[in-house]
Amino acid sequence: MNTIIDTIETQRPAASRTWRVLLVDDNEADRVHLAWLMRRGFGRGVEIVEVEDGATALARLAGESFDLVLVDYLLPDMNGLDVLDGLRELAPDAATIFMTGQGNERIAAEAIKRGAHDYCVKRDLAWEGLERTITQAMRTAKQRRQQASTVRQLHRTHDELDHFVRALSHDMSANFMLLDSSFRQLKRSCDEKPMAGLTKGLTHVEACLKESKRFVDDLVTLARTGSVQMEPARVELAKLVSDVLYEQEELLAERGVELEVSHDLPAVWCNEGRIKQVFTNLVRNAVRHGCDPKQPRITIARVKPPRSDGSPGFAWLQVHDNGPGIPAESREEIFLPGKRLPGAHESGSGMGLAIVRKIIEHYGGTIFVDADCLQGTAMVFSLPAV
Repeated sequence: MNTIIDTIETQRPAASRTWRVLLVDDNEADRVHLAWLMRRGFGRGVEIVEVEDGATALARLAGESFDLVLVDYLLPDMNGLDVLDGLRELAPDAATIFMTGQGNERIAAEAIKRGAHDYCVKRDLAWEGLERTITQAMRTAKQRRQQASTVRQLHRTHDELDHFVRALSHDMSANFMLLDSSFRQLKRSCDEKPMAGLTKGLTHVEACLKESKRFVDDLVTLARTGSVQMEPARVELAKLVSDVLYEQEELLAERGVELEVSHDLPAVWCNEGRIKQVFTNLVRNAVRHGCDPKQPRITIARVKPPRSDGSPGFAWLQVHDNGPGIPAESREEIFLPGKRLPGAHESGSGMGLAIVRKIIEHYGGTIFVDADCLQGTAMVFSLPAV
């Protein structure tokens, strides 16, 4: 007796006081006998709902929660196997026992195939046999739930790995383009004026190489551990933004972008490498897709929290360009992986803003396109403040 009670207690939520059983059988004598056996075995802690046909059973399952379902093979309106098919959708967590009046291995095998956790023959069924069957069904149901949870976790892990690999590939590609541009600029400087600009060019190439090494280190860590560094620490955004703009100097100079950076950028509690990805992608996205081509301008500033913000302890920031803006119908779609605005004239993978949102949401923040911005595009986002 203790075995089945212990098994039941480990299956139901802690707050649950009653163990619910759905008994599906059109034979009244069999229902009375089975209900009597369970009430004698379980005591007052069980609630037994008796129904005579499959349609009623499925209707009850659609609106109520049951811990155990016993289904007879022969029902007046449908085959008990058809009830099992509905059970998989309506009550995937319930332990299920399939019953027949006479033993039939073929039917038993088909019932297990369709999701039943155990099988029993009603003929001469005593409490000891029913107890063993229920205990086994409960254990099997728990194992299947654990397996399903493991599979879901594996899928989530695979999706995360895929996202990080694509994110790192995206940023490595952009950084190597900068490195190539810096090298070509350095070579031109050496050809035209052997010493002028050499030190500055070398410093910029060194900065790009350092960033490339960080991307490679992230890929190595990802290959070894299945994840990348996300641990938060204090990050001074003023210095970080300065580093990002220095690394993007060639691109900014090539486009003639005017920059305005607030002096009151805060310190945030994030991973420096990941937040550097955020600002790098937002700045590159503004330069390549957002700015006015004649007089491009980008502003990076701390802003007041939205009136609807209910999360104190977050710093709100904005990267604002002076381009044509983003249509209202596309302001959410642009954050989806691989999505680009129709008619975008610059090449790209469409991963930049998806990477940005993923990182910001990891640290509890949010990002959106400011709908009240009257000129250009303002990317407003929050990060946990120190």
